[in-house]
Amino acid sequence: MFRRKTVLLTGIGGNTAQGIARSLLHHSGEFRLIGTDSDKFNLRLGSKYVSKAYLVPKARHVEDYIDELNRIVRQESVDLIIPSPDIEVYTVSKYRGEINTETFLPSHRAVETAQDKWLTYQRLKGRAPQPGTVLVEDDGSIDEAFSTYGPPIWLRTRRGAGGSRSFLAQRPGHAAFWVEYWDGYGEFLASEFLRGRNLSWTGLYYKGSLVTSAGYHRVRYLMSHVSPTGVTGNVNVGITIHSQALNLAAERAVAALDPEPHGVYTVDAKEDSEEGGVPRVTEVNAGRFHMSFYVYTVAGLNMPYYYVKAALGEPFDKPARRNALSPGVVTVRGVDNEPAMLIASRMETSGPARAGGRSLFNGGPNIPRFNVERT
Repeated sequence: MFRRKTVLLTGIGGNTAQGIARSLLHHSGEFRLIGTDSDKFNLRLGSKYVSKAYLVPKARHVEDYIDELNRIVRQESVDLIIPSPDIEVYTVSKYRGEINTETFLPSHRAVETAQDKWLTYQRLKGRAPQPGTVLVEDDGSIDEAFSTYGPPIWLRTRRGAGGSRSFLAQRPGHAAFWVEYWDGYGEFLASEFLRGRNLSWTGLYYKGSLVTSAGYHRVRYLMSHVSPTGVTGNVNVGITIHSQALNLAAERAVAALDPEPHGVYTVDAKEDSEEGGVPRVTEVNAGRFHMSFYVYTVAGLNMPYYYVKAALGEPFDKPARRNALSPGVVTVRGVDNEPAMLIASRMETSGPARAGGRSLFNGGPNIPRFNVERT
């Protein structure tokens, strides 16, 4: 008798888990979804995507958290757990041997390293292209960064997501004030500022082999006005791309981080010049999808479906290993609505990149000009 496989999604109140759920609901005949969250309000928000939703302890309370997950696994006969966000990825990864169901995660060393951008930088150094970076331990580190790479200098924390506390400093005094304000010595990185496109790559691996991957140009972020840098981690407008240089940089980064990649990895990169720049890796996430990846599903690549099938050892028709999405598909996301998809029917290169003040469909910084058809 056929039984739908039960998949447990942690952090169901967040964008990442909801994107996974919406992707898997395209195949609702195959999967039954269970959700958990440690916030009762967020749990309510995500409950519409799952059959049942459970309030669980925060992952930092490790023993209680793992015990409750195992109770839900037993009660719901869970076949696979997919954790998000970072703290739950870390906890499930570290204690995977104590969780009584399947996981599909990289090595814990890779997860731990990826969640610290300074450790990632050191691990990738000489193995994948990166922006020059200094750990800000004192004001001398700031002076070193400016003399070597600036001005300006890009500041960001070594841990966390969504561009939290990032800042573009034009002067050493500005940088020192920002780090001091956040009591951040030892926790901030100072990097050379890269002026090219902001890119993202997601790849799915199985026991060291790449299953599928796709690249994306992140044109604009949601609520960018609330961030000093305009980066919030949630993409508002993006375009699917084919880039051999991005594929190469991302795959080298994953290989440097994890000698036998297994599960999902996302790589952030920025090109080092406005015209035809080299993608330089700025961040790697091991073991989780990025917050706005549901646009991949909308554009035609349902990676969570392949993730679950691979994790459970079930056969599936494999998509292309690289460039699995057609290029030039524009996706537009809002806060409270489904993403819209736009197809570029006529592409031509916009004029020289300039910052600010130009609409998407009339060109802009590294943005193509095109006519669109709504689907």
